[in-house]
Amino acid sequence: MSVTERNLLGEHDFLTGSPSDVILDIFCHLAIADLLAVRCTCRRLSWLSTLKVVWLEILQRDIVAHALPMPSYCLPLGMLSANQVECLVRHLYQVNRNMWRPSEPCHRAINLPSNRPITWVRLVLGQWVLIASSDISSSVISLWHLPSLLQPGRESTVSPVAQAFLDGPVEQGLVEVHHYHGITIALCLKKRIPCISVMTIENLGQTTAFRQLATITDASHLRFLHGSYIGVAFSQNISVSSVHNWRTGEIDYLQTIPDLKGGYIDMAARSNWIAAVSRMNLHIYMPDYTAGGRCKFWRGLNMPIAMSSACFNEAPVSVVPSGNGESEKLYLCIANHRGIHIYEVICRPLDDHLELIPVWTHNLGLVAQKYESLTIQPRFGASPHVITWLRDCVDLSFLPTFVAARIPTADSVVGAEDVIEISDPNLPSLYCQPVRDFDEARGVAIFGNAFGELALVDFSGVAGRSQEVLGSCFQPLSFPPSLGYDLLPTVSCLLPLFSHVFSPHQLQEPVHCVPAPPFPYCGGDLYDEHKEYLFELWREYEPENIPEGWDTDWELWGEWVCFVNGFQFDGIASLLENTYYYYGQVVPLLQRPDEYLIFEAGGLLFVLREQRLVPYVAYELIAPEQLAIMIDANDGLGSIPVTRIPKLDDTRHIELGNSVSRWEYERKHQKRNRWQELVDRGGKVHWSLLAKDIHYRPSKNSQ
Repeated sequence: MSVTERNLLGEHDFLTGSPSDVILDIFCHLAIADLLAVRCTCRRLSWLSTLKVVWLEILQRDIVAHALPMPSYCLPLGMLSANQVECLVRHLYQVNRNMWRPSEPCHRAINLPSNRPITWVRLVLGQWVLIASSDISSSVISLWHLPSLLQPGRESTVSPVAQAFLDGPVEQGLVEVHHYHGITIALCLKKRIPCISVMTIENLGQTTAFRQLATITDASHLRFLHGSYIGVAFSQNISVSSVHNWRTGEIDYLQTIPDLKGGYIDMAARSNWIAAVSRMNLHIYMPDYTAGGRCKFWRGLNMPIAMSSACFNEAPVSVVPSGNGESEKLYLCIANHRGIHIYEVICRPLDDHLELIPVWTHNLGLVAQKYESLTIQPRFGASPHVITWLRDCVDLSFLPTFVAARIPTADSVVGAEDVIEISDPNLPSLYCQPVRDFDEARGVAIFGNAFGELALVDFSGVAGRSQEVLGSCFQPLSFPPSLGYDLLPTVSCLLPLFSHVFSPHQLQEPVHCVPAPPFPYCGGDLYDEHKEYLFELWREYEPENIPEGWDTDWELWGEWVCFVNGFQFDGIASLLENTYYYYGQVVPLLQRPDEYLIFEAGGLLFVLREQRLVPYVAYELIAPEQLAIMIDANDGLGSIPVTRIPKLDDTRHIELGNSVSRWEYERKHQKRNRWQELVDRGGKVHWSLLAKDIHYRPSKNSQ
């Protein structure tokens, strides 16, 4: 207790026989609800209950001691006033009570529908929201003020703080916050030649705007953003991971040849090493400063379980430091149809030591049997102590479900109530390319999908003046003044503010990109002019000498046309989508109708047997026409130098195929067509998604 507080206590000691220190000690043992009730008794007790020392004790007792999530972006407690500490503690307590309740989590959903598919969302410092909405040729990225969106009844009147057009659909994104110095945003744009767009947000006086910092061309599958370095899993359309310095343009390739089992699913960068995980291995790279900072392979481990997806979490520095160095840990979550497994990555190069320590396992065996679970997409929350995933079911009467689990720590005991499920029908459907972000300490989640459905979910119940006080507890995100005029094109409503920078045409019209093959699927479909261009593009790769019985007339091949002409997103389409996820952009080369498809992805040659939908990959990088001749000569793949792709031990392709089943179920049984709803909001959707009979296909000359 400060000297000033003790002097004030002496001046206000008008409750006979009750020393102030005793009262404060009693207050520190009261439940929050009881302490608030005391305020109604008398002036002195009410004043004592607002002292900072009381709420710091309650913070330690109710939050820290139970290992509840603390915002890593909170200001140091010594900088907060008594009112701010009280607001923070009450907020964290309320979030914990609303989320991890034994029955059903208490939440409020705020729907913010869009006229484009939502392809990326991110919560920043508990105060801002970044949203990218995309179609097949362009995107809009926007910055929103989170407290304004959370105000009851105001969501329909709130406008974005900043907004800009991008020349391609956003596929992935990462954000790095420089406390008090703005942010860096890296977005992967899915164009014919994919690229990573690096940008920031700057202050223009009366408003803010996105500014382009750099563009990394012919790179995709964004994996990490750390200072000036960006990690990607695919370079030059080859499944070779690399690290790019976006400031200098230097490239460091971590691999020399494509991985037969698929590239790196995720990567994480530390100050002196890089962790990269594939489906079967964990690799650690070290910068070699004698070679100009180039990375070299240091050590690898075979993963204890083959995975379908994985994610890293670099634990941020906690506002309440722990004695065990917990803030320096790196966590890895891997998942497949059997369960979700979290490991701590121990990497000590000085001791020549690399180890994976099991932390937590969630066995999906019984859950999958009960619900026939199809979907596993693990994501860490704002801290490594909360993991979330999505679950869909074969039984379409079950709604897609958002699941969050609290990971036990050495100081906590986690019970059944620490796994929550949300399947609110008023939330955006959690299927068809769902995207999401979750900040368990702030008590906010955001969901979006390819139908243009977007919603915030608030577990805190904080509103009004409390929102402002709570926001003042967090580190401010100041946008630096603009350093130049290379701003991204913005929307026409901001024309007067940017007339000195852009022409009216730049401001009113989005820039368009050359369409890429539709992997991954992000809503809607290719229009006829785009399909014509796409077929011509594929024909540029056709072999010089096409063997007899093989062709490249993609418009005549039923299953392939099914993919590019409509929402038959199952079978071959979902399997090729899976191939894109692990190996890179799919480019068809040769086909023997109704039997085989030869295509390239990630620098490897693939063979697909249409009838069995079993993919193979060639060991030898031979010419596609040679492979076709060998298939003919051997009457199949029995003695050809190819190997079957390792079993994709996951539910991704089933999940993608289940999207069309759920869409049909809603259309037939619930009389709801989410694609039509997107059109009603002003979006563009291919005719096949709106037809009453989705198997109907009009003639080539009809609309």
